[in-house]
Amino acid sequence: MSDQVYHMVHYREFEHQDTSKATKSLEDLARDSLNTVGPAGFQKWESIEERLLELKDGTGMDLVLNRVADLNSAVFGEMCLIHPDAMQALLEMNTKKQKLSAITIAEIYALTEKAAPKGSRYVKGLTYFLIVGNHLFFIRTQSLTYSHIERYIAWLVLHGGAGLGGPDPDFKSKFDKSAFAGDIGDIQALRVSGPSFPQMNIAPSNEKQTKERATTKKVSDQYVQFEKAFKLAEELLGPIKAKELAESLGPKERLVVDASVKIRGSRTEESKKKLADIAKQLDSMTDGKVGVEGKDGKISDDDVILRTRMPFTREKANSSLLDFYNVADQLQIVYDRFVQDGKISA
Repeated sequence: MSDQVYHMVHYREFEHQDTSKATKSLEDLARDSLNTVGPAGFQKWESIEERLLELKDGTGMDLVLNRVADLNSAVFGEMCLIHPDAMQALLEMNTKKQKLSAITIAEIYALTEKAAPKGSRYVKGLTYFLIVGNHLFFIRTQSLTYSHIERYIAWLVLHGGAGLGGPDPDFKSKFDKSAFAGDIGDIQALRVSGPSFPQMNIAPSNEKQTKERATTKKVSDQYVQFEKAFKLAEELLGPIKAKELAESLGPKERLVVDASVKIRGSRTEESKKKLADIAKQLDSMTDGKVGVEGKDGKISDDDVILRTRMPFTREKANSSLLDFYNVADQLQIVYDRFVQDGKISA
């Protein structure tokens, strides 16, 4: 197996809710907090106990900022979601015969559960994050969610001695498309859904009347007529299954077309340009939802969400752990690229 694996890098922008405290960036606040000296006389960099947050949310899990480094130009860290009492399911590879029902005797492996060895904890999720100025980049795995990341950083800068005070930090995930300086890279997928698609009320089979509505939208100089929902159902399911589906609907039910258009495989420059042109035209539709996905993010309605896939080096072959220093380098590359492409400001 390759020692590289791809992960989605997500982006958020930090904003001060209290503008009177907007003199320091998130990077400065995080660094100030980690520089704070705790009761034992050590800075948080030197004391991992000072970097552990008990979630107290009923799950029994904690968050700990494990490896963390001041890169001078950024703060980079590895966060673990841990459970002190978790059990891990294991298959013991010794076979045995077991009667599982009145008529079934099967050969099986023994399924057991084991607690983490003494002095260790099971890691239920892992994230790596980079804070540059007010920019937050992160990748995450397993059960660790973005809400965990946001909660931990809020705790770090609010209660860790950074002196932010006030309400929780605000992390923007969506950006006004009209104010967005860059673009989202090569368009890779186009999704359209909502009222712009035809809807067809299909009455029970003993009624002859049907009501239908189709929508025609002009794209460039051509008209695209979206087919009736029932006809599309016939194409996808076949005439018999489509008819059975129609007859099963109640008087207030209807078929609704929802579709996505994707191009798979290596695309030519011409197809890239054409898809971009179509996307711009479709995005002018006001009565539907248009989603455009690109290499470095997606546009949904009037918002831009930045993200991009990057390769990362594993600590060793087959490992789920990533090389700490490689992740730091790769996230800084994403930051530099976003700045150079005009997606964010340095």
